Amino acid sequence: MTKEDKQRVIGKVVAINSDRFSVELLSGLENFNVSGFDDIHYFAQLNSYVIVPYQNYYIVAEVSGVREKDLNVPFSNPTDQILSKVQAGKFLDVLPIGTIKIKEDDVLNFDFGVSVYPTLYSDVLYIKEQELDTIFKIDRVKERRCQEKEDCKNGDCQCKDRYTALPIGKSTIFPDYEVKVDIDKFFGSHSAILGNTGSGKSCTIASMLQTLYRFDEYSATGSTFIFFDVNGEYSQAFGKIKIHNKNIEVRNFSIDQIEESNTSIQKFTLPHWFLNIEEWALLLKASEKSQLPILRNALALAVLFQSGATNAVKNHILASCITQILRDETSSPSKKDRIKSILQKFNTSEINLAVNCNNSTFHNGIQNVNCTIENCLFIHFGEMKGIQYLFGYLEQKTDEGDYKFLSSNFHLPSYQANQVFDFGLLESALDIAILYEEAHGNRQIRDYCSSLLTRFKSIKERDDFDFLTGIKSNVDPLEYIYQFLGMDAPLISNEKKAQVTVIDLNSANDETVEVISCVLSRLIFEKLRTAKQRNTYPVNLVLEEAHRYISTDSGKVFGDANKIFERIAKEGRKYGMFLLVSSQRPSELSKTVLSQCSNFIVHRIQNPEDLSHIRQITPHISETILRRMPSIPTQHALIFGHAVNLPTTFVVNEANPKPKSDNNEISKNWFREKEFNVDL
Repeated sequence: MTKEDKQRVIGKVVAINSDRFSVELLSGLENFNVSGFDDIHYFAQLNSYVIVPYQNYYIVAEVSGVREKDLNVPFSNPTDQILSKVQAGKFLDVLPIGTIKIKEDDVLNFDFGVSVYPTLYSDVLYIKEQELDTIFKIDRVKERRCQEKEDCKNGDCQCKDRYTALPIGKSTIFPDYEVKVDIDKFFGSHSAILGNTGSGKSCTIASMLQTLYRFDEYSATGSTFIFFDVNGEYSQAFGKIKIHNKNIEVRNFSIDQIEESNTSIQKFTLPHWFLNIEEWALLLKASEKSQLPILRNALALAVLFQSGATNAVKNHILASCITQILRDETSSPSKKDRIKSILQKFNTSEINLAVNCNNSTFHNGIQNVNCTIENCLFIHFGEMKGIQYLFGYLEQKTDEGDYKFLSSNFHLPSYQANQVFDFGLLESALDIAILYEEAHGNRQIRDYCSSLLTRFKSIKERDDFDFLTGIKSNVDPLEYIYQFLGMDAPLISNEKKAQVTVIDLNSANDETVEVISCVLSRLIFEKLRTAKQRNTYPVNLVLEEAHRYISTDSGKVFGDANKIFERIAKEGRKYGMFLLVSSQRPSELSKTVLSQCSNFIVHRIQNPEDLSHIRQITPHISETILRRMPSIPTQHALIFGHAVNLPTTFVVNEANPKPKSDNNEISKNWFREKEFNVDL
């Protein structure tokens, strides 16, 4: 230990455990401060640091408690009740959090985590600025980047700074120190911002990006942030970015009606044919056992109907249904009712109630009638008299020996997304798929699918689903994705134009938010997976109020649609797709998604269940850190993870402008003049 170290000794280690040390302070330090060469050092403040020299290491420890030895006589003068603690032993409880290794040329390097422990009665030192700089610093704040041109070899080229660290606030314990995150480690991995409502989550996200985009030299023009803005907060927060940095552009989308004069917001649409089968099941709440197979067949039929193969397919299905009914063991009146019901709803020019089954007539015991399908269904003394004509017509063969209506090798194709069809066709397709299943013996299938049909009709008639159901013209999938990735249409230039995309879902209910977020995230993920240059176009999804659509019960009712976020959490790093999850209720979020987050910014959390959940997913966080969370003030947060050297409580930089998330000024809005005007 150096001579200078000996002069800043404040105590000795008197107890050692794997997770904490006890330090007895030297006598004469009543005010818990020492006058050093450079300043007065306070060393007993909670959450401040002390260091313990050991070999060529400094063990950094955080102060978690201050106490003294109990005395039998608590007051020196019971009459005056003057507290006298001159002879009392003073102790610090400290938690080892990392080590500073002394390299050659006295260069210091900080590593989070402790693998070496001091011996009993080791000296304990107050921490000085050089060591604080080592703890708080990011290795590189800027990196010099030069043009890759021939001129650079001769020293004639332009060089600019590339930022590698982002300041996000000030340390609460050491106000002179900026808390910075490593840009690569924070935005290049999944992160979570958690906290109660009103604790400052939205302001934290807004201030981080506002700071990022104020780097006007060598701007982050290659970044892509897509916000699922379920509270309509961020359009205001990013409205002035272009004023500070002309290289940055924001695109705003909304599912609401937009005035023609408002050119800054685009109408959000999502063509229904982009949905895969799991997303359709999510939209229509189709149960897996009985409704999902019917839905799959109906989607395939709707695509066939749209492609023009309607009559051939319908003829086969109608002929199959009617012949199957004719052969079953139900009574003739029941058969008649079922066949008439089918043909009243669905028919073609060749199979309908009025078509003539035979050019001749037949005698039914009462009168001669034209041999239409409807008349063939005539019941006389409980028997269907024209059944042979129906069989003959529906099972007739062509001159080549093939059935005219029935196809021996017919099978419903599998539904594939991105095949255009009119949303209204799906209603007929659902009914035909149910009839087809009924004709093959499943008599209860219509009852089982009643909720599916009701759900479909509800969505068809609802105006709030017009963004999904009202799309008539074809939309190119690649061009659709590019607009959210901030690029021009692929046939125009492929140039990167915008860096932030905000999708305003303030008026959307949970089911709408879930469908939009799932489908759009999957489309982008699939595009990045198949990109020509893999992992070169990073995309960050910002999931506001994530508990609404990444819940612990995902997949229980809605199939596997919202498991796309779990897949992105597990595989997205390989392709450059990252999640920034923001939520009030971490206990309701998918454990898979949270477990893959490498960084956490935690605001005030008071719910014991949520605190316990954070403890489970972050086992390296101590109980001392967890105890701070219920009492963290607004605009304060605790950050820990790979992007910072050690867990740190900091004051978040002010967002300007703020998101639309301010607290209601109750006293201002309550106490007003009588009968004031209200504009809602």
